Amino acid sequence: MREIKVRNNNGWIIIRFTYAGKQYSFNPAPGSKYTDKLAIAKSEEIANRIRQDCIAGYFDPTLTKYKPNALQGRTKEAAIQDAEEAKAIIAARLSVNAVDLLQLFEDYTLFKSKTLASNSMIDYDRIKNKIKRCPHKLVRDAVDVMQWLVNDHKGTSTSSLEKQWKLINACCKWGVSTGKLQSNPFQDKKNLIPSTKNTGTKDDINPFSDSERKQIIQAFYGSDSYKYYAPLVEFLFTTGCRPEEAIALQWKHIKGAKITFCQKLTASGEIEAGTKTQSKRSITINDHLKSIIDGIKPEKCSNDDFVFPAKKGGFIDWHNFASRAWKTILESLSDIEYRNPYQMRHTAITMMVRAGVDSMMIARWVGNSPNMIAKRYLGNVGDIAMPSN
Repeated sequence: MREIKVRNNNGWIIIRFTYAGKQYSFNPAPGSKYTDKLAIAKSEEIANRIRQDCIAGYFDPTLTKYKPNALQGRTKEAAIQDAEEAKAIIAARLSVNAVDLLQLFEDYTLFKSKTLASNSMIDYDRIKNKIKRCPHKLVRDAVDVMQWLVNDHKGTSTSSLEKQWKLINACCKWGVSTGKLQSNPFQDKKNLIPSTKNTGTKDDINPFSDSERKQIIQAFYGSDSYKYYAPLVEFLFTTGCRPEEAIALQWKHIKGAKITFCQKLTASGEIEAGTKTQSKRSITINDHLKSIIDGIKPEKCSNDDFVFPAKKGGFIDWHNFASRAWKTILESLSDIEYRNPYQMRHTAITMMVRAGVDSMMIARWVGNSPNMIAKRYLGNVGDIAMPSN
């Protein structure tokens, strides 16, 4: 709440403020001029008392308790009783959701671990470590927790902050359902995450040229810091699959000459059956894809291991990849206009259209409808000349 200030009203003292949508104003020192320093000091004390009452929730809308001489004639016992009641009100209010956030999140993580694969718990562990470092420890401190997360965040994209909020919000929602919390104070706190500059959405179609595609792939393979991601980048540029499908791909999904996409990684870090538009789809491995796959397959691996794991195991953090690896590589290629990494999918689809592949076949390969291919991607090949007779 804003600070309540003492104001000069034509030489007289006045306190004017708004609380719960209603305006209030009164003279806290009747008969005293604004030049009276003692009266000003007493009035500022009253203004501060009003503000504290507003914050604590026991503001007197009649203003009686704030006016001079209003409490004269009251007994000592009545004053003590009022003080005890005020303490009880504050204690009750502070006890609401006075639950240790870290302990609650650990309980929630244990609950979720019964239904999630171990690799799916990477994001939970990351957020748990964040909460450990956060100086605000109670669930009721939701605003302070969110502000700390925002201030602690590094990078230009806030998508990882949104992921943190989603998991903490889901944790507190679970806490309410289990009776551990009275309410979920994180429910409406997403608006505390600042919006970032739009650098293109998934739906924007602005594909790279074939030359640009090759430069980007080559730059990843040549990077000491980010060459680990080069096979994934080449795979995405080649297949046109969605990033969440590639990240969730396991070796059991590659059999013989077929790659089957049948699951995806959700924003909350969970494996979910099916792709965005269908339960599953398969593509045939060509020589190019075979070289990518053979180049990264370990000598010994489990069918449940991920084809494109993070360096330390588990899932690749796509948002981290986009804001660091992808951004750094694209910035190093000054002749290439920056586009978000989802354009790898659009580039692959556009190249298939340019190669003359039927839209029905492309749709089956990438999981789009033929109508969407014709409607959105044929517009990107307007520079192709009509065949001569």
